[in-house]
Formats: sequence, C-alpha cells, structure tokens
Amino acid sequence: MAIENIWIIDSLSGICIFDWYSRQKDKTIDEQLVSGLLIAFKNFSSEAGLVDISAIEGIDKKLAYKSDDRFIIAGICHLKDFEQLIDKTLLDLLDKFRKKYKKLIDDQMTTDVSPFRTFEEDIIERLEGTTSDRNFVTLSTGVITSLCVAAVVFVSYFFAIGPLQDLASEGVGNLIGLIIIIIGMLLGGFFGGLVAGDRKLGMISGSISVLPVIVLMTVFFNGDWQGSGTFFYVLVFALMYLLLFGAMAILGGLLGGFIKESKYFLPSPESDDELEEEE
Repeated sequence: MAIENIWIIDSLSGICIFDWYSRQKDKTIDEQLVSGLLIAFKNFSSEAGLVDISAIEGIDKKLAYKSDDRFIIAGICHLKDFEQLIDKTLLDLLDKFRKKYKKLIDDQMTTDVSPFRTFEEDIIERLEGTTSDRNFVTLSTGVITSLCVAAVVFVSYFFAIGPLQDLASEGVGNLIGLIIIIIGMLLGGFFGGLVAGDRKLGMISGSISVLPVIVLMTVFFNGDWQGSGTFFYVLVFALMYLLLFGAMAILGGLLGGFIKESKYFLPSPESDDELEEEE
C-alpha cells in the first residue's frame, strides 16, 4: 500500500477513534501514544508559530498528518513521497470519514470506536492503484520511451522534408523542420519522464535520450555542416543542437516526472527482514 498506517484522532477527546495497518505486525504500535504525540505536537507547533510543519521525518519514512477544526489524520508513508499528494490523500480520507459518520460525529458519539471499523474498506479503495515504482528499470524504460517518441517525430520529419524544402527558398522550411524536431524532443522527454516516475529520473531520462538523436543528426547533416567550413563547424553545430534539444528533452522529462510523482506514491519501504518474512 502507498500509506502503511493511518490514524484518525478526535482532538476534543484526545482519543484515537480509528486506526488502520496495512500489515498485521505493525499493530504493536500504541494508537493512544500516537494520539498523544500528535496532539502535543500540533499544540506546540501552533503556539510556536510552526503552522506549516505537517510531518515528522525518519530515515526512509515519515509520519505525515493533517487536521481540521476537530480531527487529526496521520499516516506513515515513504520519505520521498510528494508532499502535496500526501496532504490531498489524507484530507480526502478525512472528508470521506466525516461524511460517512456525520451523524455520530454531530452527536459527539466518538467514545465508542467500534462503528468506525468499517472505514477500512474506504481506505483500501482510496489507496488502491496509487503506487508506482521509481528505480533503474523505470529509468531505462523511460529512456527507451523517450527515444521511441523522438524517433517517430524525427523519421516523420524526414518523410516530410521534401514538401518542406519547397518552402526553403523563403527560409521557412528549415525553421519548420527545426520546430518539429524540438517538439519531438519535448514530447519524447515528457513521455519518458512519465514512465521514469519522477522529476529527477525524468530529467536523467531526457538527458540520456538526446545523445543518440544528436549522433543521428550529425551523421545526416554532416555534409551540410561541412559545406559551411571544417570539422570545427560540424562540432559547433552538433554542440549547439545538443544544448537546444537537450534542454527540450530535460524540460519534457521534468514536466512528465512532475505529473507522475504528483499522482502516485512510492511503494512503502520494506527491510530485508520483512521481505524474508513475506516469502
């Protein structure tokens, strides 16, 4: 699951009225200890003016929490999860909780926590399909995706180069060709970033994918560039296009990676011992 544990605390009574664990072994955590900790931390941060603090970070996990006028909802998730995604998910769950048990909440009947047990189904439904891996495999796949998309645009440009050359006398044909390739690198980087999984991997994916394109362009346009001068000019043109297309591919990767990490959590980090127990 994207979020390992969830607690909902009634700040009026100080009682944890709902707790959920994705793994049975985590049920050793004392929910009232969590309740006391978060209420105390919320009060302290409010009085100290630290109103923007909404998480307690560990080595590879963090305890994130949000609150409204009455309830605090908290969950343990991956340290690198996108903050806005965590906040939105927790607030969505809290909103669902308040709507589902509105009558009990309005009647102040939160001392008996047994009716809230059914909220577990809502959590599983809300968190299902919200995780996505981000590793060497997704990076490699992102590079391949970026190359394929850029290659399709690149090949399409060469198929269309004939009609474009009819406009070359006005200098429009070459400009259109350049714009098409730039769009191809931007789109390639974007889809590569989506597959790679986050902004960092998306930028790396875009950076790597632009290199083969520059090699192909150097081969195809070597004659034209040589016509402008020596090997020095070929190198200058290649570097110029490397910077231009590289910037587009990296920008696309950044955008694609941002969209992916703003919608999907990282899988919960698990120790080797936990993996062995599951096997």
